[in-house]
Amino acid sequence: MAGRVSAIEVDRRIDTLARMICNSASTSQLIRFCSVEWGICSRQAQKYVKRAREIVREDYSLERAEFLASRLGVLDSITQKAIKSNQLSAAVGSVRLAAELTQLLNK
Repeated sequence: MAGRVSAIEVDRRIDTLARMICNSASTSQLIRFCSVEWGICSRQAQKYVKRAREIVREDYSLERAEFLASRLGVLDSITQKAIKSNQLSAAVGSVRLAAELTQLLNK
């Protein structure tokens, strides 16, 4: 039976599993990895996997918001340049895409 591990070690393990999840590891692969590498039971491995999946979900959620914000900034720049160069259809297209990305306009 494995002894108690520090919070730092638990965090390291969960980070390892999060990276594996991002590299398409299946749940069974993750649990087997936990058993072989760290000697923990399936129940404890499932807890680690659950926490790793939460971290991945939070990371992608945050990245999605950051991506959206950066794309909206690009579209604002395109809109301004299109208006200055009297390319109004391009400006309208840029505004429309921004509205779709923010779900203000249904596609």
